[in-house]
Amino acid sequence: MVEVYQRELEEAARALREGGLVAFPTDTVFGVLARLEDEAACHRIYEVKGRPEEKPLQVLVADLESALKLAQLGPLEGRFLRLVEAFWPGGLTVVVPGRDIPPWISKDGSVGLRIPAHEVLRELLRRVGGYAAATSLNRSGEPPVRTAEEARAFAVDYVFPGEAGGLASSVVDLRRGEVLREGAIPKEALLPYLRDA
Repeated sequence: MVEVYQRELEEAARALREGGLVAFPTDTVFGVLARLEDEAACHRIYEVKGRPEEKPLQVLVADLESALKLAQLGPLEGRFLRLVEAFWPGGLTVVVPGRDIPPWISKDGSVGLRIPAHEVLRELLRRVGGYAAATSLNRSGEPPVRTAEEARAFAVDYVFPGEAGGLASSVVDLRRGEVLREGAIPKEALLPYLRDA
């Protein structure tokens, strides 16, 4: 699958490296991506969405190794590994204490991590250092974008071809053992992993 999209991957990676925003049809909904370290690009995500800046951005990661570089798990490590082994790659965002997470990603230093079940997207993430800041592409409070055509209505620098047909990811806060949003994965499936084993 990755071979088919070499040119698009190069263009998307270049746009991100040059401080741009990329719209991408993820395994859940269309997302908008920026490099996590790029403060100006991350602020643009909030502008494009009309999103309040106190709401954190999630971070999409290419693999578990990249996720562990961004997380400060401590005593949560065992629970985190059980949870992500069960549901990654896939529609689950796990909020954990972060390691050197910039304030434009989250105000409290936490980080919401997800490995997407999308081979081409994971390859794009690898090409820009293993991870990127992301959120759904839509005006805040409106339904997420589903097609590349809809994505072109937004002020992004590159729109990756394709369609997104899934539900938004489920979000769990591992620090508090809570399901914050039920999405692609049912709450009942997640709850056993949030209790002490």
